[in-house]
Amino acid sequence: MSKKWTTKEVVVTAMLGAVVGVIFTLLDFAYMPLSAALGAVFMEITFGIYMLGGALPMYIVRKPGAGIFGALVAALMNLLLGSPYGIQLIIANLCVGIGVEVGFAAVQKYKGVLMNFVVAGIVAAILQFIRDFIVFYGGSWQGFMAPLLVVRVLSGIFVTFVLVKLIAAALLKTGVLKGFACAKED
Repeated sequence: MSKKWTTKEVVVTAMLGAVVGVIFTLLDFAYMPLSAALGAVFMEITFGIYMLGGALPMYIVRKPGAGIFGALVAALMNLLLGSPYGIQLIIANLCVGIGVEVGFAAVQKYKGVLMNFVVAGIVAAILQFIRDFIVFYGGSWQGFMAPLLVVRVLSGIFVTFVLVKLIAAALLKTGVLKGFACAKED
């Protein structure tokens, strides 16, 4: 695997990040009503969706930096479209991007296997949980936080894995991913 990026990989990663950023914005505006209905713990099921910005480009491109680049483009698009969560989106998505990078680099080097998603989901969930713990909870442990973290990790693994595989499979059928690592391996 060449670590050098092609122009096509940069463009596709940016486009994926931008599209995911639009999805994030739509989800952001549904977040509060859903949170009121589902509660804080069950709302964490959506964490896997919020991992798409880093996980989808990484799965498709499979090169160092794809997770962080895709996640940051998604955050920027989300921010530019008026997300109510403001600039902290950059930090949240950086946590996701780093988690995805670690997951895909540490286990089976840049392969689209479940174990890489497991590590990525765990690391991203923990990093973002630390950020949330400081930013939203002022460093004060609440009783619901352990189940919250468990649901976030599970969503980060399984929801992300299923969504990425489904989206990539749909894109592969169109032929748009011809020549990408995911088309060669899967």
